[in-house]
Order: sequence, then structure tokens, then C-alpha cells
Amino acid sequence: MLLPTPIILIIHQPRQAADYASILEKTGAKVHAVTSFEEANELLSFLHPDLILLAAQMPEGDGRLYCQQIRATVVQPRPVLVLLHGSSDVNERISAFRYGADDVLGDPIDKNELAIRVLAHLRRRQEEMSNPLSQLPGPNLIRRMLEQCLVSDKAWCALSVDLNKIRVYNETYGDLAGDQLIKALGAVLTDVGDDDDFVGHIEADDFLMIVKPENPERKAEKICQQFDSISRRFYPKGDIERGYLISTGRGGIRRRVPLISIAIGIVSSTNRRYQSYVDVLTSTRDYRYLAKQYSGSTWVADSMPQLTPEEHEGRKPIVGVTEITDKRSRILVVEPDGAMALLLQDSLSLEGYVVQVTSSADDALELARQDHPDLILLESTLTDRQMDGWSLCRTLKEDIQLKNIWLVMATSHPDQSLALEAGADLYLPKPFDMPSLLNEISSLLRPRV
Repeated sequence: MLLPTPIILIIHQPRQAADYASILEKTGAKVHAVTSFEEANELLSFLHPDLILLAAQMPEGDGRLYCQQIRATVVQPRPVLVLLHGSSDVNERISAFRYGADDVLGDPIDKNELAIRVLAHLRRRQEEMSNPLSQLPGPNLIRRMLEQCLVSDKAWCALSVDLNKIRVYNETYGDLAGDQLIKALGAVLTDVGDDDDFVGHIEADDFLMIVKPENPERKAEKICQQFDSISRRFYPKGDIERGYLISTGRGGIRRRVPLISIAIGIVSSTNRRYQSYVDVLTSTRDYRYLAKQYSGSTWVADSMPQLTPEEHEGRKPIVGVTEITDKRSRILVVEPDGAMALLLQDSLSLEGYVVQVTSSADDALELARQDHPDLILLESTLTDRQMDGWSLCRTLKEDIQLKNIWLVMATSHPDQSLALEAGADLYLPKPFDMPSLLNEISSLLRPRV
């Protein structure tokens, strides 16, 4: 797996600086050599070395004091400080550690010993900057990798990857089980990546890959397929057969939540010039949020046209629906109790929603096909002879043009899981608290990007 090129800064007399630079360049590091602390300070204003190798005695001052200065002024991650000391006096060397040096070596030193010791420090630094859960490169190494990509002449692509619905998974099975799922995602990314790809773990379930620009979409598709094939191992058989989890919120509100999937956002340096690593992270996350609009494990790239969820799934977009210029969310209330229907209509209208009300399942189905609301709030007990609330819920979810409408089932029926099995996205037990209902509806209708 590809890692950022280590950066080493050498501060020494001209001849020794050149000699040590030639030795350390053979380790694969990028080496900068200067002959004064003043030059070093100028470089440190923009350079972020992983290791500083400096002489204990320089014409302009004491290298130990410079170690002390670096510790006091350079923010994390601070470079490793290796002091080259010509004295064999033990007390002199101990004093160097007290001033802030991480290691003290002889000066001059055997070239092989120098290379091995520096590599050991760099290896330890890399381990300390890795994510403790996955052992993949953490935020600082990701930043370094992106900064090197930004100044490189080579094209690259970045993939932002995370898990959908991990919070509900953790609530259901525990954080330890969630950690195992996150580690599995890291293993999938590493397996799909080539030797010259970079895989980093930012935090929690947030990962970043940097790959070559040749067909990153194929790599993203492979990631989705591999993760979907192994993620089923992290569920009990009953939950796999049911096809969803049940999340219980305040007031007994129960929500049907899809099984874990992944979302991937892809950006390419060939499509846009990025100014900083923050720009790259922000852009990849924006496309990842777009991917979350679709069901299942999905990727969205900056090179593809933005499709509706229906077009993305290979279906024709909904036709025959009158164009709506009012951008407010539309809610259809299906409630046989006239007083409750009026209360819901007034409360939802005050929140800024466009509200329609009916007491009939048949009328509700016709209105849904005609106006395609954003959310339907329905009661299970309806008076229609041929269709009750359960049947209406199932019919809506089975209709290819209506299946993406949010369904909230408000019912006093004691079997809470029946509503979710019928296709409802949210179960609301009656009697319910109106502020809780409004909060849940607002959460469902909140824009996803």
C-alpha cells in the first residue's frame, strides 16, 4: 500500500549536511539540507518534516536550544528530533534529551547505522499516526498524502467512503460489533486497492482512498460488491431474513432502518483544480452525501451526470405529475378521526408543509399517484371495505412510482412490528406527543445534502 513520502530536514555544516543527505535520500525520503537555523526556520514556515537531523554544535548556536525551540513552537504533529553530538560524554548526551531531543547519535556516525536508525524513527512515527482501530494511516498521514498529490504532476482520484446507518447498528448490537464492521470495511478497501493506492482512516467509519485516475468507478463498484457480500455475516439470521433493523426512539417511536450499506464519493484531479487538502476532503464528502440518496451500497463520481434516484436505479423518472413550483414539502394525512385530522392539518401547516387530508385508503392511493407527496402519515384503522391502513402501506411500497415516499404509520395497534413489516418507515404509537411527531417528520424530510 502506498504511503506519503517521508520528509527529512538536515541542519549541519555544508560538507556534513551534503554527506548525510546523500545517505538518507537512498531510504526513499525527501531530504532538505540547510546550514543554519535561520534557513531551517524559513523552511519550517511551509515545510512539515517528519524528522529533523541536526548538529549539536553550529556556528550560530547550540543545537540543544534549537530542539527546545522546536518543541515550544511547532504544533502537532511535531517532527522527530535527532541530535548529532560529537561528544562521548554521557552527561552531555543526557542533557540533550532534557532539552527535547528524541534521540542522540554520534557525529560522525556510520552511514548504515544512521539510515537504519532514521528508518526506525520514521516507522514508529507512522505507527503513532495510524488509526488505532484499523491500523491504517490516520488524519495526519492523509493530509500529508493529499498535499503531496496536490503538488504532483500525476493525475489522481480520491474516494470518500463511509457506512450508512452505522449508528443504528451500534445501538442494536453494541459498539464493539460496530468496530468489527468498520475494521471489515478497512480490510475491503485494502484488498481492493493496488500496491500504489493509498487507504486512510480519518475517524469512526470515515475512510479515504487515493487511486490512479484509470476507471476509479470500477474500483468503487468492486468495493460495494465485496462489502455487501461480507456484511451479512455481521447480522443474526433473523435480521437478514427480515431485511431491516428496527430503531426505537423517544416515546416508543419505531423506525424501519435498512441494513448496513456503504456510500462512496469520487473526485478526480482531471476534472477540477484543488487548492488544498481541505478542498479535496470537502468535495469527496459532498459526492458521498449524494450517494446516500440512493438505496444500497452506491457510489457517485464527479464525472457522471447527477441522476434522480429513479434514474440511478435504471428506471424511467416519474411521468404525468404536474410540475410543482411550490418548493415546500407536501404531506398527505390519512386519518379517519375528523378531530385528529384537523389537528394534524393545522399543526403541519403551521410548520410550513403543504397538507392534504383524507379518511379513505382508496382516495389516499389516488392522491398519492396524482400529487406524489413527500410523506404520507396514515392510520392503520381505516373504514374502507377493501383496503385498510396495512394494505395501503403495502400497496404504496410495492408501486414502483410511489415506493420512495416516506410512510409514517400512526396507530394504537399493539403489534408494533406489524407497521414496519407492512412497509412503514416510521412507527408512531398512539396517543403520541405532537412535538415528537413534528420532530420526526422534520428529520425525515430534511435535505440529504
